[in-house]
Amino acid sequence: MNLDTKLTVPPQVMSRLVGDETVLLDLASGVYFGLDGVGRRIWELVAEEQSLAQAARTIADEYDVEEARAQADVLEFASDLVERGLLSR
Repeated sequence: MNLDTKLTVPPQVMSRLVGDETVLLDLASGVYFGLDGVGRRIWELVAEEQSLAQAARTIADEYDVEEARAQADVLEFASDLVERGLLSR
């Protein structure tokens, strides 16, 4: 996976905004996951089918962090969600 990657939300994963948190439910496993803050925002951007590079630029702008740091964080977060089956390539 690299910054040009565009990920998708698999059909078995549902998401809902509950207060300030996005709750993900993997219907295949029945496991819930909660995302807040930056994680929630990355989820929103990826769900809009933005590339990881586009998502990182948005995170860098919105959270006033260096783009290199945002890129590393977005890649790490996205990799974790792919491993958990919550996003797919």
